[in-house]
Amino acid sequence: MARYVHVLRLVINGVSEPAHSRCHNKKILAEMESAIRDHPLWANATDQEIGHALEGLEKYVMTKLFDRTFGTSTEDVVSDMDISEKIGLLQQFVKPHHLDIPKVLHNEASWLLAVKELQKINSFKAPREKLLCIMSCCLVINNLLLNILSGADEFLPILIYVTIKANPPQLHSNLKFVQLFRRETKIILEVEYYLTNLISAKMFIIDVSAHSLSMEESKF
Repeated sequence: MARYVHVLRLVINGVSEPAHSRCHNKKILAEMESAIRDHPLWANATDQEIGHALEGLEKYVMTKLFDRTFGTSTEDVVSDMDISEKIGLLQQFVKPHHLDIPKVLHNEASWLLAVKELQKINSFKAPREKLLCIMSCCLVINNLLLNILSGADEFLPILIYVTIKANPPQLHSNLKFVQLFRRETKIILEVEYYLTNLISAKMFIIDVSAHSLSMEESKF
């Protein structure tokens, strides 16, 4: 256990370069998890107690490493700026019908709530908390679909529209950060579905065209 604590301290105290931290952080956390589970002090701990400890460990480590792991490359900065600028342009003219969202699903109150949840993402430094913002946004949309008894096909178009309305800061870097540093065992099932859809929404925005918005080329 002491060996892993020593390695963790080296990373947090800046001995490792950002790239090194990024490459090995998940490995370190995985080894720490094994060390916790195998340590005599945790022998009688429940899975829930160990789970809470691991969540706390991830939050502590990534909060300490945040400035060296979030949006650190020139590519990240440029991508964030490009996406934000493109969304700013789309906000000026994109309406629900451009994304083929049925009128029965037009619900400004629900959309506004989803927008506010997504805009919170930059307020947090831990991967879990950023992911919870994504989850909260997507659950609002999902509840809207359930109330209207609509299918899953409308989920992504609404999420794209909400993302455009929200223009969440540093969208690229936030998604990359969650993918890199959230424990893989926690990105499953519903969580994975929602995260994948937001990544798809980002890619739609990057590649947006007149055709994808059901518009004539001359009006795009």
